[in-house]
Amino acid sequence: MNISFVGAGIGSLYAALLWTHKHPSTQVTIYEKEDRVGGRLNYVEFENGARIDEGPTIVLLPSKLKSQLQEAGFPEQELELLEVDPLYRLRYEDGTTFHKYHDIDRQAEEIERFFGEGESFRRYMGQKREEYKIGFDTFLNRGYKGKTDLFEPRLLMLLMRLKAYESAHENMKRFFKDERLRVAYSLQTLYIGGNPYETPSLYGLIPYREQEEGIWYVRGGYFSLATKLEQELKKRGVTFKLNTPVDRVRVQDGRANAVVVDGVPHPYDAVIVNGDFPLMERLIDGIKPKAYEPSSGTLLLYFTVDGKIELPVHQFDLPNDFAGSMRTIFEDGKLSKYPAMYTFNPSLIDSTLAPVGTSVLYVLVPVPRKLERQDFEQSGAIEHLVSRIEGMVPEFRDRVIEMKVRTPMDAERFGLFEGGSFGIAPKLSQSAAFKPQARPYAQIDRLYAVGASVHPCGGVPIVMIGSQLLVKRMEEEMGALYHDEARSVSSM
Repeated sequence: MNISFVGAGIGSLYAALLWTHKHPSTQVTIYEKEDRVGGRLNYVEFENGARIDEGPTIVLLPSKLKSQLQEAGFPEQELELLEVDPLYRLRYEDGTTFHKYHDIDRQAEEIERFFGEGESFRRYMGQKREEYKIGFDTFLNRGYKGKTDLFEPRLLMLLMRLKAYESAHENMKRFFKDERLRVAYSLQTLYIGGNPYETPSLYGLIPYREQEEGIWYVRGGYFSLATKLEQELKKRGVTFKLNTPVDRVRVQDGRANAVVVDGVPHPYDAVIVNGDFPLMERLIDGIKPKAYEPSSGTLLLYFTVDGKIELPVHQFDLPNDFAGSMRTIFEDGKLSKYPAMYTFNPSLIDSTLAPVGTSVLYVLVPVPRKLERQDFEQSGAIEHLVSRIEGMVPEFRDRVIEMKVRTPMDAERFGLFEGGSFGIAPKLSQSAAFKPQARPYAQIDRLYAVGASVHPCGGVPIVMIGSQLLVKRMEEEMGALYHDEARSVSSM
C-alpha cells in the first residue's frame, strides 16, 4: 500500500509514525512546501546560533504525550520532559502577583493568601475533575461521521450537564468571586486562539488539566520533537519531499487517488491533507471551500539577549480590564492599549538553546489578524512591549543582541488561515461534530485530514489524538487493502 501526506505538521508526523508502527509494509511519502518539517512546531534561529520555539511552548498532557509516542514505537529515551513548577507567574496591571503551582494544597494556600478563595479553588478542582472524566472520552477522544452524531439524547444531556452553553469565563463565576481569579482560570482558551468570553466552557478544561498534570518542557525545545519524529520516520523508510508544494489532490470517480506536483500526478492509495481549513480545501478537486471563522492572530517577538534573564519560564502579564482588552481585539479588531502579554524564558532551565553567556526570550501578544510589522511599529505596540519587559528586566534594551518579529500577516504567508495562529476558532459551531473530521467529505473515498483545524482541536497532544482517530478511521475503511498486502508480503 502507498499513502501520502500533504503537509509535514505534527499531525502528519505522528500519524505516519503510528501507521508505520502498525503497518510497516506501507510506503509513506510526506510532501512539505517548506524546507523543514514541523508546521507550527518550529523554531526561530538567530545569527549567533541560538534557537527558540517559534510556536507552541507549553507542554500539557505529558502522560498522554508519552503514551502516544510509546503506542507508535517511538524510543522513550529520545524525549526528555522537564517539569516547570511553579507552572507560571501571573502579574496584573494593578500590581497583584501570584503563582500557579502543580501541588493542589500549595495552590489552595496561595489563592487563599491572595484572594481568600482557597476552598473555592478546591471545589473547582473537584468539579472539573468529574467534568474531565466525562468530556474527554465523550467529546474529545472520539470521531464523528456526521453532525447529527452530536444530537444523540445522551450527548445533549451531557453537554447540558457540562454547561457547554456557557463561555469559559462565564463558567468561572460559578467558582470564584474575584475577577482576577476568573481570568486566571479562563485565559487558557487563548492557547487555542479563542476569546475566553466567547469560547465554550468545554475548552475551559484546559486550565484544570494544566493544574492537575502540571506544565512541562521538552529539553532542546518543543520543536525538537518534530525533528526527532522526522529522524525516526526516515529510519522506517518514510520519504520526505521538502520544498515541494502540492498543486492539488486529484479526485476521480469519487476517490482521491493522486497528488499533483508541478502538473505531474503521483498516484497513491490514500491521501491525507494536513493544513488549515479552508485552505486545504482549495487543493481538492471538486470541493468548494466552506466559510470558517479563523482563530486569533498573535504578535510574536523573539530575542537573544546578553546574560541571564530574571523572569520565570512562563509568565502572564495581564491588564486590569482584561474583558475590555479582549473586546478590543476580538470584536473591534483593534490593538489593545495594554494587551495581555505572555513571556517564555526557556534558558532558565535549558542551557542548550543559546551560546554560553546568552539567553533567548519569546513574547506573545494576542492581536487582530491582517496586521503587518509596520502596523505595530507605527502604533508603538512593539516599543510598548519592550518597555514593559524592561520594567521587569533592567537594561533589557541594551542587552538585546537580536530581535525577530512575527506578525499575523507573516503567519498568513506561511499558510495559516487569515493569519490566525491556531487554526479555525474554537467556537461551538466549529467544535466536535461541527469541525472537519478525519474523513472530511463523505462523498470522497480515501481522502483524510489531520491538524489543528481538524477535530479534536489545536495543541500538540490534542492534534496527535486527531492522528490516532485518523489511523483508526483509515484502518476501518481500508482494512481489506492493507490486510491483503500484509498477507502478500508474508507469503513471499
